[in-house]
Amino acid sequence: MNRIEYKQFKEVFYEDTCDNGLKVVVWHKPLFKSTSCLFGTPFGSFDLQQKTDNDEYYRFKSGIAHFLEHKLFESEEGDILSKFSELGANVNAFTSYQETAYYFNTSDEDIETPLNLLMDFVQDLSITEESVEKEKGIITQELMMYLQNPDSRLYFESFKSMYHTNPLKEDIGGSPESVALITKEELEECYNLNYHPANMTLIIVTPMDPERIFKIVKENQSKKTFDKFNGITRLYSKEPEYVVEEIKEINMDISETKCSLGIKLPVIKTSDEERVKKDWALNFSLEAYFSSMNPKYQNWLDEKKITPYFNVMEDIGREHSFILFTDNHENPKEFKDFVLKELNRFKNTYISEKDLKTLKNRTLGQLLRGFNNLESISVGYFRDSINGVSSFSSLNIVQNLSVDDCMNEIKDLDFSNNSLTIIKSSSNWKLIT
Repeated sequence: MNRIEYKQFKEVFYEDTCDNGLKVVVWHKPLFKSTSCLFGTPFGSFDLQQKTDNDEYYRFKSGIAHFLEHKLFESEEGDILSKFSELGANVNAFTSYQETAYYFNTSDEDIETPLNLLMDFVQDLSITEESVEKEKGIITQELMMYLQNPDSRLYFESFKSMYHTNPLKEDIGGSPESVALITKEELEECYNLNYHPANMTLIIVTPMDPERIFKIVKENQSKKTFDKFNGITRLYSKEPEYVVEEIKEINMDISETKCSLGIKLPVIKTSDEERVKKDWALNFSLEAYFSSMNPKYQNWLDEKKITPYFNVMEDIGREHSFILFTDNHENPKEFKDFVLKELNRFKNTYISEKDLKTLKNRTLGQLLRGFNNLESISVGYFRDSINGVSSFSSLNIVQNLSVDDCMNEIKDLDFSNNSLTIIKSSSNWKLIT
């Protein structure tokens, strides 16, 4: 058991590995009254192509990670949700681009029973052909609900317009067509490949004695047998630099036109820490320029260049990099011209020391507050392990970020690879050429 202490933040956690390869983390919070446990695998919607260390290649259908999340709550022993509820624990799960996680929270001192239940149901896939077919209908209804939501649809269609092969172009839940083609055999193959203990992490944030927690976990795992783990790597197809569509229009039953301008940036191949640093630098620079921190922002609103719904987001990942502007705007072409014009000014505008300090302090406060939230700790640790940069390293990166770091990140940006996505009311739909 390896004890790790960050005295500056008064945080202590312990790490150990079971004989079957399962990594276990106990984050000790002696002043807390509740416990949170998360059991996760770095398998998400990005994992459509994979390779083992034995050079075995696998290709999965879009939405299979989310499908598995649904099916694992099915057990021959009864309703998993009810079992946790009877124990005074709230259980849930989520699938994202890079991970799937199952977790519960409880204020009960009996941590052993729900912890064993979590490990047992996640490590036992029991499905039938009939149950898989039934689940397809449930998942399809869920997907159609998101497609009928104009805000969700805008983001989904924006990424489809930007990316040719990157899994960002696919909804996390897949499509009705891809879900319909998923089979019981594919689910079992995918599960055996990605839910091996050596590919998973169990994180317990608790006031309980760490040694007791490790004992519970190791006793549970010692009773189970698993095949040898051959390692797994996520693969990506080559992504062109140019966008799929420069303009896309969709008509829906909505009252206000919604639009987005996606800027597709080149993928940055660098270390994880340098990538996170670049991500924060771009984030802070955009926030300082395209928000009320900029004195021009109120003028943009008054002149109807933007509306109060205006938003900008960015992400620099290992295999993608983009900026996405969204708004409710009756003239999307004007919106696009405005954003591109301001982006070119943005490239030559230094973020001020004052604004950078404000943004850094705000972010540091949010990161530090996360250490007082059970789920923030467990989810944060798990995602950090996948991204390759810990929360403590992120704190240091933010603390040390300079104006020059921000300027160096934005000065050479190319905004020419962009895509305008428009969702308009069915009543005034008109094709732009």
